[in-house]
Amino acid sequence: MAVAGARLEVALPPPPLDLKGSLTIIDERTGKKYQIQVSENGTIKAADFRKITTGRFDKGLKLYDPGYQNTAPVRSSICYIDGDEGTLKYRGYPIEELAESSSFMEVAYLLLLLADWEFAVSQHSAVPQGILDMIQAMPDDAHPMGMLCSTMSALSLFHPDANPALRGLDLYNSKQVRDKQIARICLFGFFTHSTFCHIAPTIAAAAYSKMAGRPPVLPLNKLSYSENFLYMLDSSGNRAYKPNPRLARVVDVLFILHAEHEMNCSTAAARHLSSSGVDVYTALAGAIGAAYGPLHGGANE
Repeated sequence: MAVAGARLEVALPPPPLDLKGSLTIIDERTGKKYQIQVSENGTIKAADFRKITTGRFDKGLKLYDPGYQNTAPVRSSICYIDGDEGTLKYRGYPIEELAESSSFMEVAYLLLLLADWEFAVSQHSAVPQGILDMIQAMPDDAHPMGMLCSTMSALSLFHPDANPALRGLDLYNSKQVRDKQIARICLFGFFTHSTFCHIAPTIAAAAYSKMAGRPPVLPLNKLSYSENFLYMLDSSGNRAYKPNPRLARVVDVLFILHAEHEMNCSTAAARHLSSSGVDVYTALAGAIGAAYGPLHGGANE
């Protein structure tokens, strides 16, 4: 922390896994002493530094951290990642274990109410015809991420029931409304390391078909998540087409590996947008835009 002449004294309890304690700051500019609480995870609240002032016209200290190098903007129990150690866990489950023995849909709900989850997702697989027409109107050489970003944003026009600007800012206080949108858009992480289920893969497959000069193919509810994605890519509308099971498993593992990557660029973008009260589709379109960048999701290309 850049405070000229300040001395820091940290008092932490002995247990090595519990970092809860207090941070004592003596500001030698004024001689004042401050106590700031440290959480059990070793974090402090940036807003607590506002009380460190030099006088009447001083609004308090602000933390300067370009690029979120040492800032935790949200607390989450969903994912833990340590790039230096090569560790990735979803709700405590090692990614190696999940990739070896679980399907993508199981990972999506971690075995909780799986049948209900699969049914709910299958009921929201249809993409409005206007969205498919929009894809067909795009240039043949359009980048799929650009198509996905544009069509995801346009989806808000087809689902006014999901727009807080039209239904009220308390719209997403309802668990039923939240669950409906999660099932509708579910597992967005394939492109942005965040979470969308059937609509986005359907749009992505339609974008691929457009690039290949073929009409879009709609999903089949009888197929698994990854099988459906391959079906929409390769079947050319032949309902008897059966995706290669080994390839479907590879795609499933790929989805699992990309399902959640903590507070990355696209997740932060979606949270920033949603904090303004926009609908979920606009927020996700912004996240896709972030993932389009060559320093984030675009690096996968």
